Amino acid sequence: MKKRLTIIFLAIACLFAAIIFFSPYGKYEGFEYKLVKYTVTINAPVKDVYSFLGNSKNASRWSVFVHHIIPLNADSVPDGMPGSKRRCFCRADETGMQWDELITEVIPYQKRQLTIYNLKNFPVTANNLATEQLYEALSESQCRLTFSIFFKDAKPTLMEKIKMYMAAYKIKNIFKKNMANIKRIVEEENND
Repeated sequence: MKKRLTIIFLAIACLFAAIIFFSPYGKYEGFEYKLVKYTVTINAPVKDVYSFLGNSKNASRWSVFVHHIIPLNADSVPDGMPGSKRRCFCRADETGMQWDELITEVIPYQKRQLTIYNLKNFPVTANNLATEQLYEALSESQCRLTFSIFFKDAKPTLMEKIKMYMAAYKIKNIFKKNMANIKRIVEEENND
């Protein structure tokens, strides 16, 4: 019986180690911190992609996770600009998972950074999360878009790191699907 428990424990430990080792959460070239990221090349000018993602109303068109986004202070700060706040809902009836975002940094046609806070109804949460949209013009009619998520301005706890290692598989898959939708929509609109 003791040998059997030892084998089960070792198998669980190996599985856990493999999940962490192969996780999309890690170090990437060009970044000084661990993150989850996904990149796609879009056949459209960088300004078109940047403008499309800066409009919260478009989220319902491209996101497989977010149903809709409501700007919270659009009367004082333009949507998509530093200081703008918005609430994200996963369901049309605004129940279930939701969170708020604050746009903290914008470099037009290069970067938009958002901090995530006030998470509600998530099965797993972490503090001090931020996401970035990174834009790189490859030519006048093509750009590279990268989405990332990482811990900002605070060192994550061991438990937050473990949660991120495990959640990174789902996050990367959501990024991949969302960016396929963004690519399709922006390229179609650019060809019209």
